[in-house]
Amino acid sequence: MTNSARLNTNWNWVGRYVAVIVVSLILGAALGSMPLFAKTYLISSKLSAGQVVRFLGYSTALVAFWVLGQQLTAVLRKQAGRWAVLHNLILPVVTLIVVSAMYSVLLLVLMPMLDATLYKIYNWTFILAIIACAVWLIMAVLGQSDALTEAFIGAAGSSVVCPTCGVNNPADAAHCKQCGKSLQPE
Repeated sequence: MTNSARLNTNWNWVGRYVAVIVVSLILGAALGSMPLFAKTYLISSKLSAGQVVRFLGYSTALVAFWVLGQQLTAVLRKQAGRWAVLHNLILPVVTLIVVSAMYSVLLLVLMPMLDATLYKIYNWTFILAIIACAVWLIMAVLGQSDALTEAFIGAAGSSVVCPTCGVNNPADAAHCKQCGKSLQPE
């Protein structure tokens, strides 16, 4: 099996997740807007079957997107190369997107049951969750800043890996910035 065929086989799972996400979004939107679903109510004319179907479709897509992010993180963690450094960033980005989108998706079924006080609590819960996700992302970027710089600028070729601790150092460095050992061959 050629390398490109092996890579194709190894990454086919991404297409399956994308298909689930797209089909869930389309079914949620299409079925939720059908007159049968839009005009059938579950709770005293406040919650329609269309809202429930859209909630199920959109939340399924968000869950599949988040699981895709987890799987992609696991795969990239095992990979070497330029894009391997992204493994620490994918899950925070995906989680931030999912939490932000879930605000509106949950409102599809909760809005008919929320009074003004509960709505404020709901809003603040999501504000805090989104801020927490943003902080997680910032911390992940901060923790990966050297590796990201190397990946995006292409500085990986102009660096020297310390044989003692494995940290990347500038090509002209005499000693490791991490452990202080000599980088020059003896």
